[in-house]
Amino acid sequence: MDTRAFQRTTALLLLGLITAGHPLQAAGRLLLLGDCAVTVHTYEMRRDFTEMRQIMVNEDKHISTRLISKQTMKELQPLESCCFLKQLLSFYVERVFSSYVPNQSQFRRNTSNLANSFLSIRNDLLKCQEEMRCECGADSEARLATIHANYEKLEPRDGAVKAIGELDSLLEWMETYGDGRK
Repeated sequence: MDTRAFQRTTALLLLGLITAGHPLQAAGRLLLLGDCAVTVHTYEMRRDFTEMRQIMVNEDKHISTRLISKQTMKELQPLESCCFLKQLLSFYVERVFSSYVPNQSQFRRNTSNLANSFLSIRNDLLKCQEEMRCECGADSEARLATIHANYEKLEPRDGAVKAIGELDSLLEWMETYGDGRK
């Protein structure tokens, strides 16, 4: 094989490898929450979060306060996972994203993308709730009450910065829930 043919073949292989992963990322992940199944596009949410994460960490004035921990998500009862996620996403859409107005246009876009993704997932979860496939129990209510109480102790912008900075725990949970790595 001559050098030109080798370069062409290599370029085609690289292009194939790059585009082969893209449809899987765009397709999303099926998240099974009790009797409810929703598609989540964690790749896009992770991308938007990653672009603004360091700013959130730097702006966080309340390092000792924790709203969402990996433990909170990990110990969640499977039957209550649908209700918990629906209410947590509602909290982010209605309270957190509305309290954070980023200075940079890129972060406005990231925040808007995350809010729209959360709204879409929440709407799918609402359908499950309407069909009685989304159970709310004392465990999820207690966890959410703790999150809300800790958030209320902070000024609105500080709480929003804290909550957005902790999205990593929520995204990781959505990426791994139900695959044996919970």
